Order: sequence, then C-alpha cells, then structure tokens
Amino acid sequence: MIVVTTPSIPGYKIIKVLGVVHGLTIRARGIGGQISASLQLLRGGRIEAYTSELEKAREEALNRIIERAKAMGANAIIGADFETSDIFQGTAVAVSVYGTAVIVEPENKADDEKV
Repeated sequence: MIVVTTPSIPGYKIIKVLGVVHGLTIRARGIGGQISASLQLLRGGRIEAYTSELEKAREEALNRIIERAKAMGANAIIGADFETSDIFQGTAVAVSVYGTAVIVEPENKADDEKV
C-alpha cells in the first residue's frame, strides 16, 4: 500500500477515487508510565515515555487507515494527514489520520509489478 501526504504519486496515475478513509486510536499511559514521565519531566529534555506512546499510537492509526483502504479495494492513499490531541488532561493521546483511498497504476506499464 502506497501512502503519501501529497495529492498525487509521482510515476503513477489515479485510475479511481474510492473515497475518504480514516484511522483513529486513543492510547493511555499506565500509572507506572505516568510516574516515569513525571520524573523525566522534572529532569527536563525528551520524555521517552510519551514519545514511545505517541509512536505506537501513530503506527496503530496508520495501520487502521491502510486496512480500511484495502477493504475498499484501494492500493494507495493520497493526501494523508495526521492529527494528535491530548485527552483526559494529558493522560491519553488521540491520533487520527485521514486521506483519500484511490486505485493507482504506474504511468509506465512496465513498472506495473511495483504496485
């Protein structure tokens, strides 16, 4: 599955637009992770506990949008955009990603096996 933030994919032409797709996930830190993050906050610098959780949430949201696009028959997603929000007073993070599910084919038919 090709996923891009741009409205087109260089070297490919859009054959069919299938519609908007989205993926959403909400992840919370456990009490141990919150304590760890609080201690890191006191020291300053990067807060690894939150960075790790945000990375997991981003990957999960991306996997969900890809699965939804595949279910629609798409082989690519264009215009992908991520949004992140803190919820529950910063104890959880919500990550959503949305884009347009499309069917693409290589402009050069000899490259057809790449899709």
